[in-house]
Amino acid sequence: MPRSRTAAEAALAQIESELGQALPPFAPGDLDALAAAGGGDVRRLKRWLKRRTAGEALAHVIGGFEFRGRRFAIDKRAYVTDPEVTHLVDALLRRARAHAAASGRPPLLAEIGVGCGTLALTLRAELPDAQVVGLDLDPDALAVAAANAARLGLPLRLVESDLFDDWPADLPAPDFIYGDPPWGDSTTLYDADRPLSHYMAMPPASSFPLGGRTGVHAQILRAAAVRGWASEIWLNAGVLPRAELEALAGSAARWEIVTPRPGLSLLCCQMAPAAAK
Repeated sequence: MPRSRTAAEAALAQIESELGQALPPFAPGDLDALAAAGGGDVRRLKRWLKRRTAGEALAHVIGGFEFRGRRFAIDKRAYVTDPEVTHLVDALLRRARAHAAASGRPPLLAEIGVGCGTLALTLRAELPDAQVVGLDLDPDALAVAAANAARLGLPLRLVESDLFDDWPADLPAPDFIYGDPPWGDSTTLYDADRPLSHYMAMPPASSFPLGGRTGVHAQILRAAAVRGWASEIWLNAGVLPRAELEALAGSAARWEIVTPRPGLSLLCCQMAPAAAK
């Protein structure tokens, strides 16, 4: 048995001895991930195991996570990227490459709610000619994104902004707007590995939306429409019912609901400019 796993089990035994009872079983892979990150330091693992048992996100405990083969640092200042949004990245890569081929120029992409920078930096790495701007209303999350950009050596323009209020004046409208905005409520969760307590441990502005289950999606669509932007907008919608997304998309000039796998949805829209309505 690897020394790190032995240390984790020793730490677990110490906690259970202190509590006088057994701990609930950890989610598949959690103990191995904690053991691998903590090495053979039993006291560190004991601290981490208690934090994880109390409901803290695994990535926040160990200080990082992997997404599409890259390691991203994170702490409690930022939302832990859900692995399902890899489908959003795939969709954007296809559309951005097609746009570049048709227009003869690199695309400009804007992420609403850039968080720790996972999606924006992945796109910078996989679309090296593209320009990506990350917007977020939380300066703490932007600081985490800036640190990840520096560590990965990927230039990324970051802007503290609510929606597009502070969109840089030197830039045109983005070709693509995308994001994984807060969606749903306590009844719409991905799976048992991420219970409600997982989302409650995230920064408040990034977990559940203001304005109802699709409230932030609606705000993004309206903000683009009133600016008269013809941007193509891609938003993750997680496990939300199709009917709720159709209600959102009804105000768009063109829309599509993409289902990358059963039970998951992406919403793609282009809003009619305000003057045309």
